[in-house]
Amino acid sequence: MSTTANATPGFRGGLHEVFHRQAGALPARTAVEYGDESLTYQELDRLSDRLAARLGARGVRPGDLVGLAFPRGTGMVVALLAVLKTGAAYLPIDPDHPAPRVRHIVGHSRARYVVADPALADGFDQPGVTVVRHGPGAAPDDPPPGWTPAQVTADTPAYVLYTSGTTGRPHGVVVTHGNVDRLFRETRPWFGFSRDDVWTVFHSLAFDFSVWELWGALLHGGRAVVVPTATTRAPERFYDLVADRAVTVLSQTPTAFRAFDAVDARRGAALALRHTVLGGEALDKDSAAAWLTRHGEAGPGLVNMYGITETTVHVTYRPLTPDLLTVSPYSPIGRPIPDLTLCLLDDQGRPVAPGETGEIHVSGPGVAAGYLHDPELTDARFSRAATGERTYRTGDLGVTYDGTEYYFAGRADRQIKLHGYRIDPREIEAAADAHPDLSGSVVLKVTPADGEAHLVLFALSPHTSTPERRAAALALVRASLPAYACPAQCVLLTEHPRNHHGKADHEALRAAYLAEERAPRPEPGDDDPVARVRAIWEQVLGRPVTASRTDFFEDGGTSLDLIRIMQETRKQLSVEVDLGAFADGLSFDLYADHVGERFATRNGS
Repeated sequence: MSTTANATPGFRGGLHEVFHRQAGALPARTAVEYGDESLTYQELDRLSDRLAARLGARGVRPGDLVGLAFPRGTGMVVALLAVLKTGAAYLPIDPDHPAPRVRHIVGHSRARYVVADPALADGFDQPGVTVVRHGPGAAPDDPPPGWTPAQVTADTPAYVLYTSGTTGRPHGVVVTHGNVDRLFRETRPWFGFSRDDVWTVFHSLAFDFSVWELWGALLHGGRAVVVPTATTRAPERFYDLVADRAVTVLSQTPTAFRAFDAVDARRGAALALRHTVLGGEALDKDSAAAWLTRHGEAGPGLVNMYGITETTVHVTYRPLTPDLLTVSPYSPIGRPIPDLTLCLLDDQGRPVAPGETGEIHVSGPGVAAGYLHDPELTDARFSRAATGERTYRTGDLGVTYDGTEYYFAGRADRQIKLHGYRIDPREIEAAADAHPDLSGSVVLKVTPADGEAHLVLFALSPHTSTPERRAAALALVRASLPAYACPAQCVLLTEHPRNHHGKADHEALRAAYLAEERAPRPEPGDDDPVARVRAIWEQVLGRPVTASRTDFFEDGGTSLDLIRIMQETRKQLSVEVDLGAFADGLSFDLYADHVGERFATRNGS
């Protein structure tokens, strides 16, 4: 992998080298835990040494790219460190992503090695790829005498993350050890990271927020608590975990934080939180204001940080206060991290005046090395500033009123930010148009007045729209895209409304969809719990719901939606829902069956 990154003064060593020094200083402290599993710094260091030596014996060399395919647990952290200790970069592969996307990532990245949990390994058996199986309880031999972890430079790639982009196809962002090392060096004065901190690893390794969560703990002698997937989707359980594990640093997208805040408003447990870091999408001012009102400015700090994968997780920092939330209609993102520079430019590349929106350009040593195997796209998005620093053109819009404090003002293109993920609608539209009966697909983000934002697919079809045909269209899209990029609803049309340019009128499509969703529906009878449950789901989700075993979260539902559904179920049917009943998955049918059984038991029928 060739890279072109900024020189990084003060580089402390590779991520694995800084971790190794922490392991030497704090051998008996817990480094990572998952459920009942835990590893001390010494255990994590030794296990990753052994796996690194084994990978080296299989042929992994410095500069290689190695795929990681693991369920959540301590094993994924062992494997990640092991890859870095060989001098290679890690490529997280989310096991929940559909097979076509995984094949694209492995093929495009040209990764010759994949370290995988045995349960996932068979999916990577293909020509040119060496699969190294590493499962729970695996205990490779100690490294041979004289073996030492690879030494790296600031410019050595540490990881590659694939993200949606303006090409309609996911592309890999190459981030270096120096990029990550300076992120924590520069922000430590603000956060005061220490060995006493407990961090949640809430996000998938394939999402860059996980870089902040995991290395925030391991580079400072703290404890990383890997959150089970089921717990990330159950706000009450997650709140219990944060309280029980005495978490001090919590990282959330604003959407996820809304669910956390809703539980906190009801429960009000004594939390050990020092900082809650928000990022990944525009700030939800209502939940931020509610939190600050309850906890006060002396309570757990609430910090909003703007950033993207190409700029190494975070670019700006802004502690939130109640008065700040009313200064601008836009999302307050604060000032740049000290070693970064922000410029707001118009479409001619000229600085905009105070109060005017411009595209955010980021310069400095946080800017990533570029896009993997895509020099044309790298040249189009990355450049050199007049100062010689590497610069990234984000495609995001910003505004500043005083030249020091910045606000996020949306996107300059059609790209969508939803639940913390960056989504290119063209990727979804291409997947839909692959259906022989669909064409002219348009994907829009729609936000009902009293519901959660979700994606809607509008497609042209020669056939009459029926629930079965709409479901088939969505099933086709879901077969090739990750859950976060899947539309929640499909609308089939014979033709699109047109604007004065003759193009599909996006605002007219949104308005028609929302008008249909607001249309009154017959009230279900008191003696029909399934109909009552359907009405509750439709009320909360802001869209029609049919009998289905489709996973609630893959169908566009969020943790906050689930909280509201459970609250309304309790209020309208006097039924307490047991989330433990859905440990293997949640769908409308399963939820309705569960509520129906409890309703019948309560009424003695």
